[in-house]
Amino acid sequence: MDFKKLLFITGLALCTGLVSCTYRPLGEDPDDNNIIGNAPKNVAALTTPDEGQSQSLVIFDKAVRLIHQFDLTEMKHVRSFGVRNPELDHYVLYGNNGNYIVDLSEKGLSVFNRYDQVTHNPVKFQGKPISAAFLPSKGLVVVYDDLMSVGLLKLNNNGDVEKHWLGGAAIANGGTIAAGDLNDNGQLILALSDNTVVVVNPEASMDAKDWVTTTPIATGLTGIKWLAPIPKTPNQVLIRSSGKISLLDVSTQAIISSYDITDDVTKVSKFNDPHVVMQNSSQVKVAYVKNSQIEVKTFYFHTGKFAMNYLMSSNLDLTKNTWSFVDTKEPVSYFFNDIDAAKKNRRFVRYDFAQVVATHEMSVDNDTQVEIAEDFIFALFPHTLGYAVRINIDTEQRSELSKFNLKFIPAD
Repeated sequence: MDFKKLLFITGLALCTGLVSCTYRPLGEDPDDNNIIGNAPKNVAALTTPDEGQSQSLVIFDKAVRLIHQFDLTEMKHVRSFGVRNPELDHYVLYGNNGNYIVDLSEKGLSVFNRYDQVTHNPVKFQGKPISAAFLPSKGLVVVYDDLMSVGLLKLNNNGDVEKHWLGGAAIANGGTIAAGDLNDNGQLILALSDNTVVVVNPEASMDAKDWVTTTPIATGLTGIKWLAPIPKTPNQVLIRSSGKISLLDVSTQAIISSYDITDDVTKVSKFNDPHVVMQNSSQVKVAYVKNSQIEVKTFYFHTGKFAMNYLMSSNLDLTKNTWSFVDTKEPVSYFFNDIDAAKKNRRFVRYDFAQVVATHEMSVDNDTQVEIAEDFIFALFPHTLGYAVRINIDTEQRSELSKFNLKFIPAD
């Protein structure tokens, strides 16, 4: 299965108060959107729930087919790595505190530790990675491929592999994996094909070379597609199933809040707080969890100049009271967060979420690989010699980094 084929074609018209939108019915997304964690990207997230924001960025540079690491505080190149099978797509994860890099590709997994030493294929995949769950504070990596194999790794503080195991999708009572993710406690919570939920002990499973789980929890839901643990409340998980969004407490084994979906779901996101974006002909709705209840914030379209934007990435941070998104005027084929699904006509917008006030709007450079942090945007241009910028979101001031690929270009 090609990764891009996994992603659903969505079009979401998201608006500031000065721009109107035209709605296009989207229909139901495909059944094969079920993943563990998040869809992989060629640039590592700058912010993770357990490590906060990093000033060190890791990216697979498509221009030279190398992994680069940059210090964004001093705007300098730190180190680079060649990869096996550079012609393939490569996706990266970064453990900030341990200063290590996980490289994912078809049939390939490599871990570069803080001392620039590499371990190739501690677990051997036959497929292509379609998602990964990553908890740097616990050193846990879970990789899910398009053949339904699950790779589990335990890394130490330096990025060395301590444990590993390649498991299958059959978990309990014949049920297979429908969706899942790691919670803050390092437990792997999985929804199964029979609509039950189990809590997995990853390290015990690696030791036993078999799934070590709790007794399956009957949810009463049908068609579970997506599951997201709630940050700082590890016993709660937000679940998207057929026609419903539900909040499950795995300790009490009860659904404690639910919301009936009556609009098209156009985005599911776990950055930073899990949320579901929905749309009808006149509204955009964001469903999220607050105080152990599902709440919904509504954004209305306004009359004015016509614009049709396709939502690429959505980031809700309830602690900082911000909702940020990137959209584009280019038709794109994707369902999960991917700022680089289209490379032109992209726009970054941020709202004060509580007051529904637009606080920022700026364009994103064309033809760049992009990652967005709380206060800046990083953009890598497709220049052979190497060129990147760090853009301050408040001031739009740009800091440049250039010629970091020069040492990798042959003199001939």
